[in-house]
Amino acid sequence: MGLFINLLFAFLFVFFTYYYVKKSFLLSFLYGLVFFQAFSVIPSLIYIEQGIFINEQGRFSFFTGATIVCVLYFIFTFSIIAMAFKTLNKTRLPVFQFNYKGKNVELLIVMAMIIVPLILLLINAVLSPLPILDSSVTRFTYWSTSRFPFLNSLFGNTAMFVPFAIGLMFPKFKKFSVFMLFVFFGYNFMIGQKFSPILQGSYSFLLPLVFYYRNNLKVYIKRALVPLFIVVGVLTAIMYTITYNKYEETNPFADIKIYNPNEAIVYRIFGLQGHLFWGATERYLIGNEAPKSFNPADLLYGMPIMMEEFAKNKKDVLAANAEGGYNFTNAYPGILFEIFPLSLSLVLHTFLVIIFLALMGWVLKELMVGHAYVLSIIAYQLFNWIIYAFVMGYFYKMYFAIFFMLLYGIYIYFRKKRNLIYE
Repeated sequence: MGLFINLLFAFLFVFFTYYYVKKSFLLSFLYGLVFFQAFSVIPSLIYIEQGIFINEQGRFSFFTGATIVCVLYFIFTFSIIAMAFKTLNKTRLPVFQFNYKGKNVELLIVMAMIIVPLILLLINAVLSPLPILDSSVTRFTYWSTSRFPFLNSLFGNTAMFVPFAIGLMFPKFKKFSVFMLFVFFGYNFMIGQKFSPILQGSYSFLLPLVFYYRNNLKVYIKRALVPLFIVVGVLTAIMYTITYNKYEETNPFADIKIYNPNEAIVYRIFGLQGHLFWGATERYLIGNEAPKSFNPADLLYGMPIMMEEFAKNKKDVLAANAEGGYNFTNAYPGILFEIFPLSLSLVLHTFLVIIFLALMGWVLKELMVGHAYVLSIIAYQLFNWIIYAFVMGYFYKMYFAIFFMLLYGIYIYFRKKRNLIYE
């Protein structure tokens, strides 16, 4: 019965997604990473609620209604975003482009924002022990053992703004863009980043193209469909082969008696994505026995709090998080349930979605449409961090978005004031 109910709600979300995409493909694509989160967590919860042993939590799962809560959460979130955009789209965001001696230098700056970071990151990779060559180094420990670890703070773990910038260059510099995209993927593969950078990197590359070709999107989609399927198929085959060989060698889930690499892959895909959401639902919503912290500051570093709450080896897990950035996944919105009762959680979530997730997405859209390429790269990085916060529960990254929006708000204020003077 539990499986039937979960599948029913899963199909409800599929129909909702179809309607959402049909209503506005551009808005849906803009929030594609959030949709990806939904389509990774929901199947995971269905799998978990069938009853499995959750390795990270050291306990068996059971039906709690977490899948139902998750589906309603995502429908609620996307509905808020749509309503916020309906209001925000009534106005236009003033944008500006960079010029030097009367000439537009946007593309030159964008090119520098691609080449310089990649050169620095590749130099760091060459001078550092790499996961692909050294089994003692993982993607979690690479940066702490690298020659120039400060680059992580400067460009981020995977420099996801780079493929976005490459996508901005593609319409006018196709060969250069394709070459640099492969360099980006090659670099991330070297440092142990495989599935996520390929997925997010491809999305980041395609996002500006979708908005650039938005008036003839159907034509370009038909042209790109076959090559896209081929590329996705090849990359999927490569990732599967690498993962299979790695799991065959390391047996990462041997402690729960999973030795077959294919079974391990299935467990990795479905058994881990939604376990924090399941745990938070069971402990804070259904059981409602655990006390709430009533401390919104818990959102700043929500992932370590959730790991401390649910990890079976709390000390080891938190040490790995502090030293190498090791994380579970999808700590949000579970961390909200740890802070407030459901009613207050919904109020706070609505506020956060409107002020950050929806507003920054709209700003990014306006900058892309207005061909403010340099500013759109900055906005995309901030938008990416905001999505990361809504997935992993690290809301301290909002500080950068707040600073940017305040700075840009001041610019708009003085620009309007100057225009009034000249009028």
